[in-house]
Amino acid sequence: MTRKVVATPLFARRLREFLDEYAELGAVRFVERLQQSYRSMVENMSAFDEIAPARRRSVQGKKITVREYMLDAGARNFLVLYWVPPDPAEPILLLNIRIGGQNRFCWKEESQ
Repeated sequence: MTRKVVATPLFARRLREFLDEYAELGAVRFVERLQQSYRSMVENMSAFDEIAPARRRSVQGKKITVREYMLDAGARNFLVLYWVPPDPAEPILLLNIRIGGQNRFCWKEESQ
């Protein structure tokens, strides 16, 4: 049985920022590899629920068990944080994404 995979607005915004930044730099192959790795991740997540290491995280004051999936884009790695709800009818939620070398996830919109 496959599950839907749904991205939160935060995840979608952060991914779009990364893609836009690297597209502006002209890193076409890098963006293509990132997109290919992303598609592969979504296919794997929808088929297999628990394919990544689990971590306990506090998200908006609530403790949940999330999983971390590494996207390989060649020159850089990206770490995706996602949550698998206990009910199989609910979709898997992509919570956040960051560059592999960064220490923390950005949970708030940065002031311009």
